[in-house]
Amino acid sequence: MQKDATLSLRINSDLKKDVENILSQLGIPMTTAISMYFSQIKLNNGIPFTPVLTPKPKSYQDYTEEELEKSFDHAQAQYENGEYYTSEQMKEKFFG
Repeated sequence: MQKDATLSLRINSDLKKDVENILSQLGIPMTTAISMYFSQIKLNNGIPFTPVLTPKPKSYQDYTEEELEKSFDHAQAQYENGEYYTSEQMKEKFFG
């Protein structure tokens, strides 16, 4: 396929650097990756992934008393069954 069109766009420089690093490790030039993306849009007749909005977590005030009680009961049962981590275990788990 002949390459006869130019694409000019502005993008966050940190994002560009991160993507360039990943593509470099894959051995794929940026222009090839963008062409691959466009080809997938054409093939799928749309964006080749589903854009979604992650639901925001409820604030404390939005929970009903029943929901809070159920959550507290569950936490208490986990504690009584030894299903918990100490702060030191959490530090080790997340920070090595």
